[in-house]
Amino acid sequence: MSAESPARPTRRAARKNVIVEESDDELSLIKEDDDEEFTPAPKRSPRRSTRRQTTASVDASPKKSSRSRKFKTGEGIEPSQIFDPEEAMPASDPTSPTKASSPRKRKSAVPRKSRRSSVVPPLPDLSPPDTTTLAAPEILTGTPLKDITSQALNKNVPQEAYQESPKPIRTADPMIEKPMDIVIRARAQAVPLAEEPTGTKSRMVIRQLVMTNFKSYAGRQVVGPFHASFSAVVGPNGSGKSNVIDSLLFVFGFRASKMRQGKISALIHNSAHHQDLDFCEVEVYFQEIIDLPGGKHEIVPDSELVVSRKAFKNNTSNYYLNGRTTNFTTVTTLLKDKGIDLDHKRFLILQGEVESIAQMKPKAANEHDDGLLEYLEDIIGTSKYKTPIEEAAVELESLNEICVEKQGRVQHVEKEKNSLEDKKNKALTFIRDENELAEKQSALYQIYIAECEDNNKVTEEAIQQIQEQLNAELEKHAGNEDAIRELESAYHKAVKQYERIEKQVQDLNKELAKLDKEGVKFDEKRKFIGGKQKKAEKTATSSRLAASEAQSLVERHTGDVQRKGAEVLELEKEMEQEEKKLAAIRDDLKGKTQGLSDLIAVKQKSLEPWNAKINQKQSAIAVAQSELDILQEKANSGQKSIDQANERVASIEMNKTTKLEEIEQRKYEKARLEKDIRKIQDALQKLAASEPEVRSQISSARQKADEARASLATSQNQSNVLKGLLRLRDSGRIDGFHGRLGNLGTIDEKFDVAISTACPSLENMVVDNVEVGQLCIEYLRKNNLGRANFILLDKLAQRDLSPIKTPENVPRLFDLIKPKHERFAPAFYSVMQNTLVAQDLEQANRIAYGAKRWRVVTLDGQLIDVSGTMSGGGTRVARGAMSSKLCSDTTKEQVQKLENERDQLEKQFEAFQTRQRELEASLREKQEEIPRLETAIQKTNLEVETCTRNIADAQRRIQDLLTELASTSVDDTQIIRLQTHIESMNKELEQLHSETASVEAEIQALQDKIMEVGGIQLRTQKARVDGLKERIDMLNDDISNAEVAKTKNEKLKTKNEKTKLDAEKELESLSKDLEQLEQDIERHKSAAAELRGQVDQAEEQQTRMKDELGDLKKNLDAQTAELNSTRAVEIEMKNKLEENNKVLADNQKKNRYWTEKLSKLTLHDTTDLEAISPDPDQQRLERPADEEDMPDAPPEADPDAMDVDEEPHEEEQNAPPTPASRQLQIFTRDELLDKNKDHLVASIAALEEKVSNASSIDLSVIAEYRRRCQEVASRTSDLKSAVKTRDAAKTRLTDLRNLRLTQFMTGFTTISSHLKSMYQLITLGGNAELELVDSLDPFSEGILFSVMPPKKSWKNIGNLSGGEKTLSSLALVFALHVYRPTPLYVMDEIDAALDFRNVSIVAGYIKERTKNAQFIVISLRNNMFELAERLVGIYKVNHMTKSVTVENRDYLAIGSRRQGQPPSEGVTTGGPPGQFR
Repeated sequence: MSAESPARPTRRAARKNVIVEESDDELSLIKEDDDEEFTPAPKRSPRRSTRRQTTASVDASPKKSSRSRKFKTGEGIEPSQIFDPEEAMPASDPTSPTKASSPRKRKSAVPRKSRRSSVVPPLPDLSPPDTTTLAAPEILTGTPLKDITSQALNKNVPQEAYQESPKPIRTADPMIEKPMDIVIRARAQAVPLAEEPTGTKSRMVIRQLVMTNFKSYAGRQVVGPFHASFSAVVGPNGSGKSNVIDSLLFVFGFRASKMRQGKISALIHNSAHHQDLDFCEVEVYFQEIIDLPGGKHEIVPDSELVVSRKAFKNNTSNYYLNGRTTNFTTVTTLLKDKGIDLDHKRFLILQGEVESIAQMKPKAANEHDDGLLEYLEDIIGTSKYKTPIEEAAVELESLNEICVEKQGRVQHVEKEKNSLEDKKNKALTFIRDENELAEKQSALYQIYIAECEDNNKVTEEAIQQIQEQLNAELEKHAGNEDAIRELESAYHKAVKQYERIEKQVQDLNKELAKLDKEGVKFDEKRKFIGGKQKKAEKTATSSRLAASEAQSLVERHTGDVQRKGAEVLELEKEMEQEEKKLAAIRDDLKGKTQGLSDLIAVKQKSLEPWNAKINQKQSAIAVAQSELDILQEKANSGQKSIDQANERVASIEMNKTTKLEEIEQRKYEKARLEKDIRKIQDALQKLAASEPEVRSQISSARQKADEARASLATSQNQSNVLKGLLRLRDSGRIDGFHGRLGNLGTIDEKFDVAISTACPSLENMVVDNVEVGQLCIEYLRKNNLGRANFILLDKLAQRDLSPIKTPENVPRLFDLIKPKHERFAPAFYSVMQNTLVAQDLEQANRIAYGAKRWRVVTLDGQLIDVSGTMSGGGTRVARGAMSSKLCSDTTKEQVQKLENERDQLEKQFEAFQTRQRELEASLREKQEEIPRLETAIQKTNLEVETCTRNIADAQRRIQDLLTELASTSVDDTQIIRLQTHIESMNKELEQLHSETASVEAEIQALQDKIMEVGGIQLRTQKARVDGLKERIDMLNDDISNAEVAKTKNEKLKTKNEKTKLDAEKELESLSKDLEQLEQDIERHKSAAAELRGQVDQAEEQQTRMKDELGDLKKNLDAQTAELNSTRAVEIEMKNKLEENNKVLADNQKKNRYWTEKLSKLTLHDTTDLEAISPDPDQQRLERPADEEDMPDAPPEADPDAMDVDEEPHEEEQNAPPTPASRQLQIFTRDELLDKNKDHLVASIAALEEKVSNASSIDLSVIAEYRRRCQEVASRTSDLKSAVKTRDAAKTRLTDLRNLRLTQFMTGFTTISSHLKSMYQLITLGGNAELELVDSLDPFSEGILFSVMPPKKSWKNIGNLSGGEKTLSSLALVFALHVYRPTPLYVMDEIDAALDFRNVSIVAGYIKERTKNAQFIVISLRNNMFELAERLVGIYKVNHMTKSVTVENRDYLAIGSRRQGQPPSEGVTTGGPPGQFR
């Protein structure tokens, strides 16, 4: 060890070990001191220290596994998933500090010889254990997972079935049985090793192998038959022995790499005599046998099973079962059901891998690895509990978080309810005063109502007397009144007739005005049609000229195309001749310029794709430009028509404006004669001018009052601590108190939930220094206001508050805050540090658990701390810790003052509006009195209306033009799109030119070199050819432009011809309309003349009737005046009657007023609140503020952290019902007479003053208090239900953990005992055992395999020699076979590292002690194969392997028995062979 690890220091130390020795009577504890040089291994606890701790009382609940390993019976396993010892269990590296172990030497107080004799028991019969002596079957066997809860936990098992098993334990119990207690008790009970089963039980064995073209086996080769117990495969090196194991791996579904080949087709035999074979196949013949006494057996009838696999050259393979095609999953499932361990390959030990199982790590490093712990758990059967335990733990953690959350809610609601007590008591006092006030007001109002009723009765009697006297007086003047009534009747008839004639005149004038309006319409229509005719004629003329011009352009461009096309043909012919001359010159120079020409050809060829792209791009630009020109021309032509229509609209609007000005001028001329109208209009203008200012003042006052009320509402929700400290500051008694931290800054509403969850310390108070804080604490203590935490600005450390770089650039919570002042920034940083804000939980997990740990909170309130704990979430989240606006310190008096100012301004504005309405009503009355029916104003109005219609017509024309423009052309976006497209293509063309410029420059340089070689003659000829090409290109461009222009003018010609035809059709239609209009005008003139005559006649009749009506009015007034002079008494009586009626009406009004006031009075029912209202002097128990500020570091989810009282609160039991209103008392007349009205008025005034002075009373707290009481009861019930569910989950998790622990430790004890016995058997005196790395929790650190070879100290298996490793591994394999046998074992040269003595021991064990399994051992050691029952010889001829099977018989023993002589010692295989195949 020291030689392999020179860098590791060594030291000598005294170690005290406690060794547990087994004897027949008891367990003896022997302590010893030993000085041993050793190298300490990191993270390794002393082996025996676990046993010294067996008496400690600890919680042995296993920790939550970080990995999940699932093996499901029947599930398909691909070959890549099968356990590989080379990959899954690498050999220990002695240089690795994490794998090194300390060598330990243990000595006993008794001599070694005696100790060995006391330890090594007689050789046991290693058969499957008798499960009746162990724990219950439900615990030791692998029952289905569904039975973990339904059977193992809930099934009532008889007591006698569990007398040998430990009782289930609970993780919450203070005293719990530890794993080592289970081990010690199992050893003390001395569970005997299982004996060979006496019953007839069948097992499966391999009868033979049939290999066809498989690896070195050519053709069909039969290997076997194998013996049911012990067969040996022998043969020289390289003959193909290991291929026997490869054939089994092939059938069992392993990949080609496990059979030392790169691909599956490489398994097909290939030799000089057998080449290019199509397939290979291996058939494994299984059969079931029943072991009989004496080492014999019998075959179970019809039990043969043939499993085969065939591989093809295309690297595919098929599986067969009894000759029928099947699949990999079916084969592996069948073999697993028969007991073959394909998961861990315990049946297979390959060459050089015998020690791999025992050299496993104590525990797997990750979920994709395997360790000794996982290996044993799968064999024992406890791995099935991992997933249920993990699920139960997650469920318990989730339920516990729910309980914590619900408990917090209950405490929060109780705290809120308790915080309302003072306000509720004040409100109750206020309500009592209001009830008393209402009762006294009710009595006073009833007195007023009674007085009004008495007054009404007296007044009604007076009215009745006066009415009787008046009736008597009227009878005296009844004769004089008849004549007056006749005159009045005649006058009324005359008035009606006059009104009828006046209405007739008005109707006739309306008809005349209507005709005048129609006349104006006709005139305007005539003008309109004339204008349209002129416009149509102009359009027809211009279209005809434009069509003619377009035709001439088309002809000219056609001629240009033809002429220039002919020129191009001539030039092309000429260029062809010149190019021939140039080619001749180049041919002459070919020897000199061949290399340059080839380079030019190559580069020109490389330019061909680019030239094609350039030509294509140029063509696209030309097409797009042509389309753009056409669209722009269409748009411009349509726009001209629209501009003309807009000019007409502007002209008509100017004319309309002129007419309106004329109307206003005439109105003002008429209004100057009426002073009242002018004064009213002036007053209204002044009011209108001042109205915006008044409205602005009211709006400002309302805003200030609303903001103050909102601020006051916010401050009223603050705690008594903050309100008390604010009052202390406002009174000037302290200086340096700034308020609550959350009120000293703002944050966007989006982050309200995040900051409220992540930073409860926003409730802390901010002060300047320690002195101010002490004053505040003293004030709170003196006034019993509660507790608070304070942040001292002068004690905060100076930090760098600049922004930091964060993962995924998420914002830092501190950077989102806008402090009220910069000096408060350190206070905010001190409570939230570098907390980050994530969008959701997925992003928060990525950031929080990255390379660097961060404290992260999500927008919906889920918090992940630096330690990894998670909190927050739920249905209700924290809100309101910080607002998006700064809270101002507003008092209720200030709010009342602002509201009074607002109410005063609203009253002034109401009076302002009333005055304005009165003036407007007066103005309308004056204007209605003065008839203004002048014809000039009517005619002007008609002209204005005509202008309006003309404007509408013109605007419709503009819309038609716009629609036509939109239908015949694209919109501006299409033009812009084309322009953008052309610009983009030009840039692309420039890019293409730039990309080819370098190549073209190189070509040009090469051509210049050719020119230099060719001299003047070549240059001249090349210039001539280039000139011709340039002229041809120019002519082609001209032809293309001419064709585009020709197409454009053809379209213009077609368009102008269509426009001309449309204009001519429009002229024809307008002529017909004008003719019809002239006829309508003539008819209208005759009708207007006739109506004007009727109007003149009616006006004359009206004037005459008006004179007659005046005469009647004078006569009636004269007679009425004469009658009135004799009726003075009657008038006086009517006046009295009217006065009494007014008094009666006034009393009735008062009666109604007081009755309404009385009906509005109500009493508040507070009996329910008074029943549950506590003593105002009673002190409330509040949680300290510092405890409320602690959730910055969320608590661990401790299942025992939640305790809830089972009894409901007294307030929950007495939850108040919704109160109903009480009724006011109605007094009788006698009771009202006994009451003193003045005393009532004084009492009411005192109570009103008392009520009005109680300005800080919030009556809404009563409803809030009732709601809180109900909420406390509801949430407490929810909490109980959640705790009950949590406790049930906790019980299930504890039971599952205990069940896993008990079953594992029982199996572990058995395996460890078998291992010790097996190692002692093999090594004749050594010792080996499996031990727990962590004695309190076997699942946390794993299992160690420690070995003490004979005459040596205890060592880790990694520090053993090759032979010692092999013996240790075989001991473990045989121990596992005893505990859970597998029907067959195939071992490849397991004896390679053993000496002859150990080979003989192992071989003897295999022969004598394994009667319940088939062993096929490949070996070259005669000590091994000479003991086999059957030998399978493997040999190779001409690179082709063949086999022969020999029945291994001891002929010497047979001869001795025949002669009656005892056989000689030793085992030989001499003599002739037996049976051959």
